[in-house]
Amino acid sequence: MTQLTDRDLENMFNDCFDDCHEMVKFGCLEYLPSAVLKRVDPVAYREELNCYIDSMLTDEIIFEHADGSYHDEPEDDEDDENDEVSE
Repeated sequence: MTQLTDRDLENMFNDCFDDCHEMVKFGCLEYLPSAVLKRVDPVAYREELNCYIDSMLTDEIIFEHADGSYHDEPEDDEDDENDEVSE
């Protein structure tokens, strides 16, 4: 089980966002859409990132554990089962 850091989640979002949108062009220069959004409108970037995380949770691609961290697998329920058996 791998814990996903904030950086991991941002990288996953950036990859997805960049795949879904064309490069942003200014003259002969090109920029990644995620980089432009983050610099031009950081609030909108954060909102899009949060929507992306919510959809990943809904689709059970990532999982939020009891401590609020994100992982690539669901939380192990063995401790809960052991607590019930010992009671």
